[in-house]
Amino acid sequence: MQVLAACGFGLLLGFIGLSMTFNLFGTVDEQARQISKSSWNRLWGAPDRDPAEVGQDVGFQIGRLIVGGSTLLLGAAAVIGSIVLLVHGPLD
Repeated sequence: MQVLAACGFGLLLGFIGLSMTFNLFGTVDEQARQISKSSWNRLWGAPDRDPAEVGQDVGFQIGRLIVGGSTLLLGAAAVIGSIVLLVHGPLD
């Protein structure tokens, strides 16, 4: 039963990573909007920026690919590991 739970958790992680990496459902656009209107910008004296400008920033795109891609890979590893455990049984 724990193997199936691990498989489901891996699928969930993979779906989250996929949606972050390829901007499914507008998640990246929403994150760019929240970052552009952040209260930290006012605290540091930086002006509010346009969400499209934040989304096109190289640092934002690299961070999105790193976080989304690593979440996608962790999900795939959890699914593969749970399938291996399901086929071969417990290790003890």
